[in-house]
Amino acid sequence: MTQPSTPPPPAYDPPLPRRPSSPSALPSPLTSPVSPPATYNHSQQIRPLLRRSKPSLLDELLPTPTTSSFDRNDPLPHVIRRAGSVAVIAIFLLSITFMASTSSSSAGILKDGSVSGLREVFGLGSQANVGQWIGDLTSTNNEDEQDTTLGEGYSSDTDSETEPNDQVRPDVDFDHYKMLKTLPPGTIDVSSAGQRLIFIGDIHGSYDPLIRLMDDISYSPSTDRLIHVGDLIAKGSKNNEVLEWMRERRILGVRGNHDQAVIQWRTWMEWAGGSDGDWQAYVDSLSSDDEKAVKKELKKQGKEFPDGWKWKGEHWKIARNLPQNLYLYLLELPLILHLPSLHTIVVHAGLLPSDPLKSSSANIQPLVQFSNLTSDMDEEAIRNSEEVSIIFDVPQNTVPWNLLNMRGLYVKGKKKGKVTKSGKKGTPWSDVWKKEMKRCKGKGKWLVDGMGETEAEKIHGEDDKIELQDEDRKRQKPGSPTVGQEEEGDLGCSPVTVIYGHAAGRGLDIKPFSKGIDTGCVYGRQLTVLVLGDLKGLKGESVRVGDHQGILVDVQCGEGGI
Repeated sequence: MTQPSTPPPPAYDPPLPRRPSSPSALPSPLTSPVSPPATYNHSQQIRPLLRRSKPSLLDELLPTPTTSSFDRNDPLPHVIRRAGSVAVIAIFLLSITFMASTSSSSAGILKDGSVSGLREVFGLGSQANVGQWIGDLTSTNNEDEQDTTLGEGYSSDTDSETEPNDQVRPDVDFDHYKMLKTLPPGTIDVSSAGQRLIFIGDIHGSYDPLIRLMDDISYSPSTDRLIHVGDLIAKGSKNNEVLEWMRERRILGVRGNHDQAVIQWRTWMEWAGGSDGDWQAYVDSLSSDDEKAVKKELKKQGKEFPDGWKWKGEHWKIARNLPQNLYLYLLELPLILHLPSLHTIVVHAGLLPSDPLKSSSANIQPLVQFSNLTSDMDEEAIRNSEEVSIIFDVPQNTVPWNLLNMRGLYVKGKKKGKVTKSGKKGTPWSDVWKKEMKRCKGKGKWLVDGMGETEAEKIHGEDDKIELQDEDRKRQKPGSPTVGQEEEGDLGCSPVTVIYGHAAGRGLDIKPFSKGIDTGCVYGRQLTVLVLGDLKGLKGESVRVGDHQGILVDVQCGEGGI
């Protein structure tokens, strides 16, 4: 294979004032301390067993006073006392219910059954028995249920549909997240003769199809810049070969969820193995295949790995056999790659255009904020700032788990605003992205004179329309009227394109402002590239990325990515 005569210029990390920290650096969620059960010292005196009638609930809450406290022959004071006590308790319960339902930071227990209002009344971590009791009674209404029905071809170290937030993790950074790399203007050339920019979908250790595809498009490191969308490894059989090919050519790209799982295991192995460098011998000494036995031993040593990781699973095995230089290559991959000259963002799984927990027309949303911006900056600088704002000012985009796993978003109901990795739950995030970006009527808007939709967008646009109509029919309750999606007003922002992988279950997913190019090579389907720049000699579906025309080219793969 031809070696590069002049290597492409490196990316750089932009000097951003605000960088999200990794989840491992975040504090664990606060939990209310649980008081230990009381211990009672029973009398040693032997008492006869007496048959007693079961007390009523009222007797339990308001025990009958002793005979010395009222006249046995005149029960009226007793009745008045009990009635008064019941009234006091009723007023107390009604008062705290009202306070909780009108709490400023709560939706109120009368509205959705939440206990958040009550907890605010009593205070987080309060020892109030009533608050704890009510919280225990309503805990069964937890709406964040687990769902192990995942998208086609998906596997993970955890079966949680949404981000796990209850894992036990040592106080060690096994993630080593790098949030963002930027390719500055001038480092990408898609206008000069012979120059190309190439994006490649999820490879998953499918080395042979990778080589065939590079031959088909006559890839040359000296004139082409190749960018991958993550998941270089796992599921296929030639993981080290794929990584070595990428490392030798200094190929840029982003981390996938499988790449991340291998990074985590390898980092744990080197940490647990000690500072003498012989971590492999240490890992091999833990020969048992029984995960519980291994975790028990590791816990004694203070070297336990986080919950949810699969001992001696596929990611473990890849990490154990990964050469150091290939591990370092993975560590350098960011979660997001920003290409401001193309007004494009590359991410493995997905990105959200706005905070779904707030109105899409709120001034805090990046697209709205930059539509109303008055500044002396030039147009390109404003567009670039808008793109960075989407990355860092939409809270869900600062969560690494979302960037690595997102397939859908709940847009209504109890789970509204939650990201899901299931391909069968919620709304595809790319549909949410398309709807928001269509509102942007500033520079870069989709329909402009002399440049409309191209072949791929038209074909996939019709498929999406049919699919969404079918999903609406399935979700609609029998007899209920058809409800269309609420249309928002136009904005002065500029649209942004996202190029991603991860969604093999959907296959090629081409929309005006997002290009999903994971076509399931490792499952016996295709390996796909999206080529921009000089397209001479290439055949495939035409596609558009911003103001540039491109072509989709693929090769057929065998089962297992051969």
